[in-house]
Amino acid sequence: MSVVKVFYGAFMRKVIKLLTIVAYVVILVSFVTGCLNIKNVSFLKSKSTTYFHKGVYKSYSLDSKSSYKNYFYIFNNKNSGHTEEIERGIGLPFSCVQANGYVKFKFGGVDASDEIFKVKSAKNGIITGFFENGLILIFVPIANANPDNFDAVEYAKKHNIIN
Repeated sequence: MSVVKVFYGAFMRKVIKLLTIVAYVVILVSFVTGCLNIKNVSFLKSKSTTYFHKGVYKSYSLDSKSSYKNYFYIFNNKNSGHTEEIERGIGLPFSCVQANGYVKFKFGGVDASDEIFKVKSAKNGIITGFFENGLILIFVPIANANPDNFDAVEYAKKHNIIN
């Protein structure tokens, strides 16, 4: 009787192992051929990186003649905001798409052309990179600056940074 139990137990383990392998193969083949009809495959795409978050960023340029160093970028959220010039407070609204290695800005409205900012580093909230013209820019977040009521001219006067 014990020989039958041993044989039966070994046989059942092999059947279960075989059925498990067959099930995995069927699932894999169904997935690859599209039989599972998965509508949301976003989990298969690489995860997007967000460089800019809601907040205020001061832009700096290594080129002393650049006008970029006179701007703040105010992000209402990770996809939109506006710029403000230090001297007059004027600027442009923008929308942006952030992805792995770049931020695609659209300044001024939906009809404006895209301007690509290539990110070289993003450490401790400081973002360094360049636009297509090759000018290197550094964006530094302004601690405790509220994007909902930020005023570039007042901030520049208070912190004595008008160029």
